[in-house]
Amino acid sequence: MRIAVPSERARPRLDGPEQGTRFMAKKRQATIDDRRARYEYRVWGKHRSARKGLERRASSVSAETVRDCYLLVGDSRWNAKVRNNTLKVKRLVEDDDGFQHWVARRHRSVESAPSPFDEIFERLRLDRPQRGKPYDLRKAVRALDDADDVDAVFVVKRRRRYTVGEMRAESTEIEIVETGEVLHTLSVDGDDLAELTGLLSDLGLDGEPNVAVHDAIAAEVPD
Repeated sequence: MRIAVPSERARPRLDGPEQGTRFMAKKRQATIDDRRARYEYRVWGKHRSARKGLERRASSVSAETVRDCYLLVGDSRWNAKVRNNTLKVKRLVEDDDGFQHWVARRHRSVESAPSPFDEIFERLRLDRPQRGKPYDLRKAVRALDDADDVDAVFVVKRRRRYTVGEMRAESTEIEIVETGEVLHTLSVDGDDLAELTGLLSDLGLDGEPNVAVHDAIAAEVPD
């Protein structure tokens, strides 16, 4: 395992990274309910006119700063991160009309985590904060065995979140902690593919590559 240190000038590869097979499932497949999946489209760059369009259309706007540790396992069908000492795993169900269809679940025990994240959960000792025990994620990451084929990347996200009808959107700055590199991204997500397609077109973003956060971060990780 290594803590990723992205190159200073690198940018996400907007054609999307190759799907790897470095960390294959060993114990069990995901049991996440596909009916909870949401469609998502995420583009990269500042897209100032699209952000202004969201501000005009939104019925509510909020801002927040969050800190995440992404766990990159070399297979872009899995998007995993630790936030507030809790593991969240998203699984790609399908690509539909350019949108990525994701299902997500938070895991507070090793029993609920799908492979390979059950093993990662154990090695990070994420059961400790769930039991009210002292815990330091950075120390836990450094203590992982070097043989573990997972890259941990700490980021800070500063984002504005929008509600547009039944849809959600966000405009986010993602700072990679190790280098100070800042990436800009904008996304829309929801349950109704037709409404999402219309919003994407209204914002002038149709035709832009759709690249998930963990794939963009992985493009920053040196081989």
